Amino acid sequence: MKYIKVLILLLLLSGCKKINYHPDKPYKDVKTMFLAHKGGGSSIQPENTLNAVKYGLNKLNGVEVDIQLSKDGTIWLSHSASLEKCGIIDPGLFAETTDMVIIEIDSCKGDSLDYSMLKDIFQYIAEYYPEKYISLDVKASENSLSALGILNDIADEIIDLVDMYKINNVMVESETATFLSYLKKNSNGIESYLATFGDFERGMGIALQKGYSGISFKYKFNEEISSDHISLLRKKGLKIQLWTVNSEDDLLEAISINPDFIQTDDIDLALKIDSIFYNK
Repeated sequence: MKYIKVLILLLLLSGCKKINYHPDKPYKDVKTMFLAHKGGGSSIQPENTLNAVKYGLNKLNGVEVDIQLSKDGTIWLSHSASLEKCGIIDPGLFAETTDMVIIEIDSCKGDSLDYSMLKDIFQYIAEYYPEKYISLDVKASENSLSALGILNDIADEIIDLVDMYKINNVMVESETATFLSYLKKNSNGIESYLATFGDFERGMGIALQKGYSGISFKYKFNEEISSDHISLLRKKGLKIQLWTVNSEDDLLEAISINPDFIQTDDIDLALKIDSIFYNK
């Protein structure tokens, strides 16, 4: 086992020559934080809604939500870039739909749908949970010719909302480096995470080159992540979010390598693991 760990570390170091050119900025004493995936995990609350966020914040260290931008420049919570149809209302993409139409759809769908605005989430956090974390998952709009412009507009709106509500622990994750660079250049205090689907070395290298806060890593996708990976990140001053970790075995394994954040759908199990691991 020791031989395998040493071999992994040697492979990491030999394959990360460009990474080693960056100065060390080590940090220690990290307690892993749990984030409720899509606001409230797999609770009875509808995902990516204010009610889900209220539930998740009450239970864990913070929440992760997906966001979209409307035609009016308002950020709404939604994993899909497309709005649901209701009756004769067939809106298409968030980016092509006004807030008024989004509100009409919300009303039309009744209890089966609840579209929430990010400003309401921030207002709630500022009032009740200012010390907790929120991670905003930002994706380029589907079938949009102006995706980059939309992403930059999202960055501007996030910055304005953070300034308005004085939120401290805001993280933004995205696969789009140009968007994260724009956000980093124009904001102060918002953490940026490059989302990667298993290519650890590439993700870390870009994060270091661009000066991001860290990487957002899909757990057990194409590449296993180990404590040696975490140690290398921490040596360079980078953070990591792992997503989405749900089973008991995976949660125990994930927390044992001490990442900064773990996103999960199973809130009750996360609480149990946290209690066991930190002897609460």
